[in-house]
Amino acid sequence: MTLLLRLCLFTPLLLLLGMLAVFALCIESSPLVAEQAQLSSVNIARVKEILRQHRPDNLRNGETKTITLSEKELNLLASHLAGRLHSVGAVLKIKEGLLVLKSTWDISAFLPYKKQAAGYLNVEAVVGSSSDDSAIKGLNIHSLRVGQVSLPAVLIAPLVKFATERIAAIPAVQDGGEMIRALDIRAEGVALTYQWRADLIETIRGRLISADEHQALAVYNQFLVSEVDQQGRSLTFTRLVEAIFRFARLRSKNSNPVAENKAAIIVLGTYANGGGLSTLVPEARNWPKPSRAKLRLRGRSDLVLHFMNSAALAVVSGSATANSIGLYKEIEDARVGSGFSFKDLAADLAGARFAEVALMSRHTARQLQEALATGQGNSQLLPSLQGLPENLKQARFRRDYGDVVDPRYRHVVHDIETRINALALYRQPQT
Repeated sequence: MTLLLRLCLFTPLLLLLGMLAVFALCIESSPLVAEQAQLSSVNIARVKEILRQHRPDNLRNGETKTITLSEKELNLLASHLAGRLHSVGAVLKIKEGLLVLKSTWDISAFLPYKKQAAGYLNVEAVVGSSSDDSAIKGLNIHSLRVGQVSLPAVLIAPLVKFATERIAAIPAVQDGGEMIRALDIRAEGVALTYQWRADLIETIRGRLISADEHQALAVYNQFLVSEVDQQGRSLTFTRLVEAIFRFARLRSKNSNPVAENKAAIIVLGTYANGGGLSTLVPEARNWPKPSRAKLRLRGRSDLVLHFMNSAALAVVSGSATANSIGLYKEIEDARVGSGFSFKDLAADLAGARFAEVALMSRHTARQLQEALATGQGNSQLLPSLQGLPENLKQARFRRDYGDVVDPRYRHVVHDIETRINALALYRQPQT
């Protein structure tokens, strides 16, 4: 009886120690993925071509199509998703008909011990194609490793099923999954076959905006309508930004300031661009429309577009994507348009930085609101553009700056970033 009692007492302790040991083996001091693939103008051109080929207005309801993404394109997608999921990075490699995924999360802040030491959760999975209907849309996980722990095959299937069932329970994911017909890993890339469903696209779009976000966008749109009318001929872009963030500060007393800033930037972005919110919220077609006004930054209306489009894009896609798309626009202008402009690029970078500070944390969100709310028309959204070259045709750009990895080009970009970071709105906040 005494032995049985001891077993009852020590078994939970041994299980706890075992779990702690496994947990310790899962956490590593160095990242498996240290560098993340970056977007370039060539990459973005390829993405635009894919989007052009699969534009909704070119697809018939019920039509089945296949997209094949190369290893490089998959890594660009992984880079974007890694940023959205707050991962240090993710890398994909196709090898012998298998897809090898490596990803890293920095979890140092969540560890109860050694707070000064880095702690990384490294995950490596090997995935292959499968004809088994029970597999995940034609994929089968061959192996899964977390830190130093390799999960036995007998555990992988139930763990994957547990995770996928919960992910699939998310309405937008569930609807999107209904359009996917197959995923096939090939030597040249991963082929995604989907069946276009116009009804599901509308459903997904509606679910991507929560009820609270929907309401916030409506509130900020109404505020914008009133503010534009109230300011009348004295309206300036800076004063409008200050006013809407003064309103955001007021609303943030009873809500999340990050969410308030997000709604404010989206509404400002669509207004500056001359568009509407109906692409996000279909019923916004019936919302009141603000009067049009001539908005300028540094005396130029095009800089307002660059700044706000970049900020709004950073809200929905991340600042890295916003910066890359701004760069692509300038390179295209150098080739066939008005010419490459470092001034336009400065507005792109400043807009992305503005959104980054606005959404980084509750603390930075409130700091930005406070700074703009008390700006009195003098807030510096854009740094001095003095000395920044523009109207550079492709031949001259290549002669004077080479390409985007050339030290001469990087020197100018570094100068722009230094000017932006020197502005009070964008200085690294003190916590």
